[in-house]
Amino acid sequence: MGRMKSERPSSIGTKVLLSHLLLCGVIILLASLLSYALTARYMKEMRMDDLLEKAERIAESSRQMPKGKYVPTRRIVRTYAYLTDARVFFLEAGTEPIRMSWYGPESEPAGEPEGEETGDEDLKGIQWLEVRDSIDREFAARVLNGEKVSAMRHFEFAQEEIIFAGAPILDEGGVVRSGVILAQPVTELRSLSKLVRYMLVFVVSISLLLSVILAMQLSRVLVSPIQRITLAARRMENGLYAERIPKLPADEIGELGHALNSMSGRLLDVIRNLRKERDKLELIISGMSEGLIAIDNQWHIIHANAAFLELTELDRASRLLDDTKRFGALIAMLERCMNGGEAESIEWENPSHRVILATVTARRDDSGAISGVVCLMRDVSESQRVEQLRREYVANVSHELRTPLTGIRGMVEPLIDGCYETEEERLECYRIIWKETMRLEKLVGEMLDMSRLQDGRIKVDMEPLELPGILDAAVRSMKPIADEAGVDLRAETDGSKLSCIGNEDRITQVLVILIDNALSFTPRDGSVTVFAREGKDEVFVGVRDTGCGIEPKDLPMIFERFYKVDKSRMGTVGTGLGLSIARLVIRLMGGDITVKSEVGVGTEFTFTLKKAE
Repeated sequence: MGRMKSERPSSIGTKVLLSHLLLCGVIILLASLLSYALTARYMKEMRMDDLLEKAERIAESSRQMPKGKYVPTRRIVRTYAYLTDARVFFLEAGTEPIRMSWYGPESEPAGEPEGEETGDEDLKGIQWLEVRDSIDREFAARVLNGEKVSAMRHFEFAQEEIIFAGAPILDEGGVVRSGVILAQPVTELRSLSKLVRYMLVFVVSISLLLSVILAMQLSRVLVSPIQRITLAARRMENGLYAERIPKLPADEIGELGHALNSMSGRLLDVIRNLRKERDKLELIISGMSEGLIAIDNQWHIIHANAAFLELTELDRASRLLDDTKRFGALIAMLERCMNGGEAESIEWENPSHRVILATVTARRDDSGAISGVVCLMRDVSESQRVEQLRREYVANVSHELRTPLTGIRGMVEPLIDGCYETEEERLECYRIIWKETMRLEKLVGEMLDMSRLQDGRIKVDMEPLELPGILDAAVRSMKPIADEAGVDLRAETDGSKLSCIGNEDRITQVLVILIDNALSFTPRDGSVTVFAREGKDEVFVGVRDTGCGIEPKDLPMIFERFYKVDKSRMGTVGTGLGLSIARLVIRLMGGDITVKSEVGVGTEFTFTLKKAE
């Protein structure tokens, strides 16, 4: 499943820095524009108010002039112009059209001026101009009507954009006799505005520089913990769950870092517990004697333990699905379970001809859909063999018990019916009954010994022994039977003490079993030899005969309970438990027993005992 790529911390820092700079720039620009607009308006209004006040004072001063003289001389006008730093114009009242005074240069104007000559020497050079432009006429009319007017506009009489102010000149009766107009070009105002702009540009530049420094510092303060949190998160993503974020600020970012630290600790505990459970599960699965394989619904092998590889005799689990020749039945069962979800079991033989029981079950997810299958394999060869041995054991016991019982019954019934009339016949019958009873007793005794030995109820007390005396005693006890069978029975040692660790009674029991078995399969005029010799760390004891030998096919089975070789070769009878008992006894004393045989030559049984120090 794909995942979204997170932004790099450097890009986040750049975005934060740019956003701060943009915000600061917009604020500074707006503040500068607003300051400039307010300053320009204030300067304009202040200049207009100042000019209007000066016009009012000039009008008031004109009222103080001699009666009827409301238009000052050129010298006075120049004084007004110097003091007000503005052009001075006077309006003539009561005329139509409206006329405005123009103070020319000291010399006579070229051509005859409009208006009348005053005859006054101080008024020479004054010209009266007719106000023709509609804006000029409106302005002049308002002043002559008694209004005080100020504005900034383009006037025809000034031929440029100017700041002007006008005030009426009243006589003593309050009648408008004239009007004064002060006109000041906006050049000075523009120069002042330009200076203000330069000052604002300087202030804005300094402010932007400080804003950049402050934004960089603020971005570093904001981005640094984010970078550390991001780095810690990436390390956790790579498996370093113990990662911690130090030196967190006391804000929302710090709370995020503390939450990540807490989550990391809890995640570490959860993963540690999961790993423990996984290790336990791995230990259990790997220690199972049953083979286990898990496959998902994409036919990918999720898990397979060592027992599975041992039972299937594969070096890799993936080869199971490729080898349809050997595992075709198993693969077909897995496919049926994957499609239908029903559990199923089959038995099949592996390449070593061991019988394997395979049981497959479906694995489902939370929604109930089949997500895979699990197959459990178990080697049932031994259990089948044990079951077969159990059946054979019951059959053999039944057969061995039935044989003497049948003989006893065959003798008892004629005695009850009185079929035997002579004493010799009845004694023969009693002798057969006694013989079968002894056989039955021997069988039951051997079965009880076998059961006690297998259950561990018989404990063997070990002690240091010397074997020559034990061998001689066993030979003496079996000598009458050997003589009756016409077999030469003798003991053979190398003359040493042959010291060993064991139990005398149990060693004698094993020797008697082996001698009896050898006498049973050795023909008349044959020989049976009981021998002992020292090894490096143990003593070898055995019985060798010159009998008929054992077929190779029978050798692996002769130590099994109730197993008997072909009786047609020798007319012997027995329970088939002797060799099984002998092997159990030898193993209880810490040794082992082996057999070598050649048909027509003889057989040799050898067992080992620990050498005494």
